[in-house]
Amino acid sequence: MHNRKRMRINKYLARCGVASRRKTEELIASGQVTVNGETVTDFAFQVSENDEVMCRNSRVNPIARAYYLMLNKPKGYITTSNDEKGRPTVMDLIPEKYKRAGIFSVGRLDKDTEGLLLLTNDGTLANYLSNPKNKVEKEYVAELDRPLEPHDKKKIEAGVFVHQLMLKTGRSKIDTHPFSANHVSIKISEGKKRQIRYTFKNFNYAVLKLRRTSYGPLSIKGTAKGTVRELRDSELKKLKAMMAT
Repeated sequence: MHNRKRMRINKYLARCGVASRRKTEELIASGQVTVNGETVTDFAFQVSENDEVMCRNSRVNPIARAYYLMLNKPKGYITTSNDEKGRPTVMDLIPEKYKRAGIFSVGRLDKDTEGLLLLTNDGTLANYLSNPKNKVEKEYVAELDRPLEPHDKKKIEAGVFVHQLMLKTGRSKIDTHPFSANHVSIKISEGKKRQIRYTFKNFNYAVLKLRRTSYGPLSIKGTAKGTVRELRDSELKKLKAMMAT
């Protein structure tokens, strides 16, 4: 960014890799951001890299390099930077050099859910992927305590109310797996907390295991559980192509 170019404070923080655009707005609104020593709560406040921007008492600088990571998250890890209860977090699985670069997770997987988790310090990309309006599709494989009945499958695909919210499974149908009648794959473009577990619970099914297998054009196939890797150039191009459409 050229020194004379100015941009909105929320966009600047995202560009610096602080967090997604939505999360940076929460930080601004809660008074955790200052510019040249003054607290800023207006999302439209204009800044440049010549300004001293602080977030949570730390100086914010444009990122020197953007990183894009894929983690095959194991069960039992919290998707957060730190946990007040001392439980394992996904950051325990991330090499230090990425943490120093300001990596954060794109969305969340709950403690008991495994599979594909994206992490980046590119706030612009994270904001796009996290925004429900962009309908980025995610696929999960769920192991149920019993085979899914056809009439329940049809109702879930049509959309169900959970906690007074209409949760739709997206454009794709639920597919059963030929190797096990108790396994189903489900594609959704929404991301409400424990959405899949609550949906099946509504129909008296227990989800014994849940794993995210894809996120947009990305697949977890070939990435071992508990390991993290940088996205390949071809994968990153596919993600950025989504933003251009």
